[in-house]
Amino acid sequence: MDQSIGKRGNRMAVTVLCVSLVLGQVVANAAERDNAGTYEPVHTDSVIGYRPISNDALGAVTPSQPSIQSGITAAPGTARHGGSTPNQSEDATGPKASKLPPSYQTGILGDGPYTLGRDDVIHVEVRNQPEFSGDFPVGFDGRIQYNYLGDIAIAGMTKYEVQQVLEQLLQRYIRVPTVSVTIVAYNSKVVYIIGEVNRPGKFIMRGDAIKLREAILAAGLPTNDAALGRVHVIKPDLNHPLVRVINMKTILLKGQLKDDVDLFPGEIVVVPSTVLSKVNRFLGSLLSPITHVASVAALASL
Repeated sequence: MDQSIGKRGNRMAVTVLCVSLVLGQVVANAAERDNAGTYEPVHTDSVIGYRPISNDALGAVTPSQPSIQSGITAAPGTARHGGSTPNQSEDATGPKASKLPPSYQTGILGDGPYTLGRDDVIHVEVRNQPEFSGDFPVGFDGRIQYNYLGDIAIAGMTKYEVQQVLEQLLQRYIRVPTVSVTIVAYNSKVVYIIGEVNRPGKFIMRGDAIKLREAILAAGLPTNDAALGRVHVIKPDLNHPLVRVINMKTILLKGQLKDDVDLFPGEIVVVPSTVLSKVNRFLGSLLSPITHVASVAALASL
């Protein structure tokens, strides 16, 4: 009898101990959840139950980063090495951007070998020699006024030839001069496009020759009244101008680039009107007084 009572007491004690341990673990887990906040599963595209770290928590565990706003307000193209003050003359074109008046900023077309001429502007950079560096416009006589060297004739040269000439001349002042030449403004070579195009005018060339197709596209494409079958390319002359008649239909509409021709500086491209468009304009000029009177009479009758 006593032994059975003892066994029951031991079982009850073990049961109470187990229940207390379980309740203690439950209470501990509940307290931990209260301290950590409520967890809500989040369904993403690839991971179920993932919840990203909040911005507040991320800022507490990651080192402070530079302000994004300060990077936005910085001038484009400025170097940010060593905390140095950026040079305001540097722009998006790089640290060697030229300080030129707005009149030198010109629209250009074409590409290829280019020989310098009047009104072109070059930038000369001599390594570690700022007193020999700068922007130099080509004068009416085809010369640049260079520091310490006087006037140097460069008309008809490419930028690589100018580089070689300057390196040779600077040897009297610099032991081993290293020169780089960049064309900043193209102003010496132009072509003129007039007639039935959307944007007629003067176009500056970035090469000694450009293609007619490229010039027509730069002029905003032909209008609906353009006679593409007989585009005139005129080389001006005091006594005997040279005229070439080009069929632009085969070039623009059929893609036969073998019929494309080169344009040279000073040439004029004339895109004429079709006969039908001329007739329409003539009739419009004749009928404009009648239509004007009719519209005035209609307004008077109201």
